[in-house]
Amino acid sequence: MRILIVEDEPKLAKIIKSGLKAKGFAVDHLSDGQRAQKRIQSNHTDYDLVVLDLNLPGRGGLEICKAIRELGIVTPVLILTADNHVETKASLFNAGADDYLVKPFAFDELLARIQAVSRRPKQMLPAELKVFDIVLSPATQKVSRAGKEVKFTLREFRILEYFIRNPNRVLSREDITSNIWDFDYDSFSNVLDVFINKIRNKIDKGRRQKLIETVHGVGYRLNTQLQE
Repeated sequence: MRILIVEDEPKLAKIIKSGLKAKGFAVDHLSDGQRAQKRIQSNHTDYDLVVLDLNLPGRGGLEICKAIRELGIVTPVLILTADNHVETKASLFNAGADDYLVKPFAFDELLARIQAVSRRPKQMLPAELKVFDIVLSPATQKVSRAGKEVKFTLREFRILEYFIRNPNRVLSREDITSNIWDFDYDSFSNVLDVFINKIRNKIDKGRRQKLIETVHGVGYRLNTQLQE
């Protein structure tokens, strides 16, 4: 389990990081809110949990939590706060936090909260994911472009969904296959390329600019910065 700790108090951050590493967790640490938000937005699939302090330099934990939820990022978030007021607790949950812990706290309590959050089902997925005029519904597994439904097989749907959840990020073949297939899949086969071509034919055929780009020697990218 990989955890991102965002905490600007050096002593507390050191205690949390060393304690979690001793329990077998992989841990990264940031102390600045703006850097943390950029890291979460670009690398959220690398983390199983974010431990996020409420008061941070650059940008506060509440703002960060709201911003990533608006982007459809569902990585669990545990907020650390010194404020025990009911209004603050309500605002944290309204912003999309999964849980909170009031400072000061015992490390064992933090560990218990982390374990409890990690066992919960993922947060409710957004009803729709949108890129340009493509609308994808995780609940109904339907895709439309320019208002017209496009038929996808389940595997094609999952691959497209993974691209849309990671826009503008270069995804290696291993990234895609490890998230779509089980560990027995041979990443050196051309099955992935066949699926990518099928998806392209359904969403990019006849269009001057292609959403799914090949990054030679690396993998693929869903480019949302194109002007159609």
